[in-house]
Amino acid sequence: MNDVMIVGAGALGTFVGARLAEAGFAVQLLYRSASSALKVKLEGVTIEAEGAPVTVFPDAVTAENATPARYVMVFTKTYQSEEALRSILPVLQKDTVLVSLQNGLGNGERLAGIADLPVVHGVTMIPATLVQPGYVRSKGFTDTWLGALDSSNPLAESAAQTLAEMLVKAQISAEKVADPLAKIWQKACFNVAMNGICALSDGGPGLVHDTPYLKAQAHALADEAASVAKALSITIDEEALHNLIDTACAAHRFHQPSMLQDIRAQRLTEVDSLNGFIVERAQVLNLAVPKNELMTGLLLGRQYAPEFWQTQGN
Repeated sequence: MNDVMIVGAGALGTFVGARLAEAGFAVQLLYRSASSALKVKLEGVTIEAEGAPVTVFPDAVTAENATPARYVMVFTKTYQSEEALRSILPVLQKDTVLVSLQNGLGNGERLAGIADLPVVHGVTMIPATLVQPGYVRSKGFTDTWLGALDSSNPLAESAAQTLAEMLVKAQISAEKVADPLAKIWQKACFNVAMNGICALSDGGPGLVHDTPYLKAQAHALADEAASVAKALSITIDEEALHNLIDTACAAHRFHQPSMLQDIRAQRLTEVDSLNGFIVERAQVLNLAVPKNELMTGLLLGRQYAPEFWQTQGN
């Protein structure tokens, strides 16, 4: 049995999988494309981090020839989770643990709703860029926090600790925490503030820094998200949140958030698990989040704009 299966072998999934393989764990990367899987089988995965690039050879498969794993780590976009996980249902064992380190909110619950298995969820700050299939560049912090979705589940609790230890062995700074939701929401509130603005303005954080109105809107979006977290009894460090927005705007001027990359590539965005999630929870809590409502609507319209223009003349 594999130690880990990586579902969603994009930049982050490939980096984590390669680091684990380098540390001696049996890793299987799951690809949608047979050609991508074959390329990795033949050429391996190269990670460029601190020091010289390193090439490793984890197993690379499609769903049709996947084999069981102790831990199934999901790195897909939120809207791809269900399809990806259902494609490997036949190889999930009763003691398989599902793991989400995805961006956005509600991912752990989504996995639990697809398969009745223990779930570990968390968040990572690893910056990763997929240069080409099988080649990932990552330089910066690797801070990662994870914990059991259901703390009363002993298998999920022990799995979270084991996974943290595995990641540390793989040169990834990881820690099991009692309240992973606080870490997940802390990062998500930042993404709620910045990603949509960068996507709609077609600019990086530096443009937000240079445009006072945009920067004010980013802070307002963050405030609304934090208010929802508070109403859900989730602890957010608001000072750190706003400081991170200011730091990102000043120090990472030309960073391209994933949502900006998605819009440029005419892909669906993860707005439903960010601003849209804030709006959904706010409605249940009877809270007003007008900035996030507007941002959600604008992003949904923007991501379907290419499809709209294709209908012209029909």
